Amino acid sequence: MIRIRPSRPEEAQAQKELWRKAFGDEDRYIDWFYECCWKPEDMLLLLEDGALASMLALLPMEIALPGGKTASAYYVYALATDPAARKKGYGRQLLHYVDFHLRARGVDCVTVVPAEPSLHKFFATVDFQPGFSLRKLELLRNMVAQPGAGAAQPVEPAEYGRIRDGLLEGLPFIRYGKELIRYQQGMSQMAGAGLYRVEVDGVVGCAAAEYVDAQSLLLKELVIPRPQMAGAVAQLAALLPAARYHVRTPAAWDGLPGSYIQSFGMLKWYSQAKRAAWGQGTHGYMGLGFD
Repeated sequence: MIRIRPSRPEEAQAQKELWRKAFGDEDRYIDWFYECCWKPEDMLLLLEDGALASMLALLPMEIALPGGKTASAYYVYALATDPAARKKGYGRQLLHYVDFHLRARGVDCVTVVPAEPSLHKFFATVDFQPGFSLRKLELLRNMVAQPGAGAAQPVEPAEYGRIRDGLLEGLPFIRYGKELIRYQQGMSQMAGAGLYRVEVDGVVGCAAAEYVDAQSLLLKELVIPRPQMAGAVAQLAALLPAARYHVRTPAAWDGLPGSYIQSFGMLKWYSQAKRAAWGQGTHGYMGLGFD
């Protein structure tokens, strides 16, 4: 028998074991999520004959709409199915339950970041549509400019969020709460980097960075106006040495030479009024995404 329901406080360890089996993540990454983000009522479980077979987390966030209004949103994260229970459609069943669960709570929409390009088609089959894009660029170390006036230094989540939200004001974008930015901070630190305040020629921006491997640094997001982007990359490269840098910036802004726009997150609306305020064909900025 299949049953889907929100989780209970005493079920955290079973969820961690399923997470480990499904994704192969280290315990420290899993434990960090449960310390920062886990709320039993926001973890949905699919039980097969009483045993945990599949699950997903719902992370709360806010969407800044065009025109200054906002929409309530949740982000589908860590959709995990026991390898022994795959190909039974359990992930799809959980996603349909998400719609029922969030509509009942009066939530305006739900978002997701597919873990790989092929999954965009899967999420489209359950009515998610493209909703967020970003701009990407890869630079070798010898392509990075020399640092100019300014500095890059670690910053705490509250300050990071203040800088980020101020710079993105006027754009359609995801606004993360302090807990989710703290989650990103911990993941970045475990990957050898962190969250940064970046100042270039008196202009302040922010960046979240992670080492992908010993030679590659990912700037998961760099939020600073276009004239200061090259200088910001240079400041971060001076602080975080690597052979190559992968840089992600808001798609709505002009990027550095050679950058290109790529689809990122997907969106499903429950509120028709908020869907209309978002507008047909709008692509917002999601940034972190915890991908």
